[in-house]
Amino acid sequence: EADAKAGAKAAAPRRLPVGNPILDEMLGGGIPAGYSLLVVGPSGSGKTILATQFLAEGARRGEPGLLAAFEKSPSQLLDGTLKALASQGAIGVIDTRALDLSIDETLHDMIGMIERMGAKRVVIDSLSGFELALAPEFSEDFRGALYRMISVLTAMGVTILMTSELEDRYTDLRFSPFGSAFMADAIVMQRYIEIAGGFERVMSVVKVRASAHSRALRLYDIDEDGIHIGATLQYEGKLSGHPSLAAFGQ
Repeated sequence: EADAKAGAKAAAPRRLPVGNPILDEMLGGGIPAGYSLLVVGPSGSGKTILATQFLAEGARRGEPGLLAAFEKSPSQLLDGTLKALASQGAIGVIDTRALDLSIDETLHDMIGMIERMGAKRVVIDSLSGFELALAPEFSEDFRGALYRMISVLTAMGVTILMTSELEDRYTDLRFSPFGSAFMADAIVMQRYIEIAGGFERVMSVVKVRASAHSRALRLYDIDEDGIHIGATLQYEGKLSGHPSLAAFGQ
């Protein structure tokens, strides 16, 4: 048994920092290489900011990245940091503005760029935008096609971060759009809750497959420097948005 445990430990995948040291800690030491991470949350919760920090962190570590942006045109999405990294060739951007895409076409473009760049990190922002960009005949089996796409990419050894908008009324991930939760190896949930008459942003790690991770719900803020994760929040009914007790601590 001891040998088996030692073997399992030795076989554990290396972990990639995601660009926020506290979120790395919440994930159990970063995201395991070759995993798919789903970041879900309502509009304005900072999903794209987390995604750009993930790519920027990779570039700082010599791990090229690839961005498939379906929410905005690449020029709108790239902030100053990512524009600089793209001009240096550290980040590649897939032009997804063509209408009536198929998942196979998109996957073909992504594989080509991953191989040319030696990309280690891929961001898909967002799944809902991706589905809307597809021709109707391809969007019917979006869930199955997306599952196959993720499988192909992770088999290449890349680590994927996907974003998905989740309205606050979806407090149960089983009802999330596309049922995308089932296919992700790890899930980070962002949401708004009401505390003392005001709204606060909170973040939690819902799952990391085959790994220990924090179950804490933590407050966070967003400013021009990115996402800043703060105190742990403890209360009853924590994901309902209606806490009955709020206690703050480190």
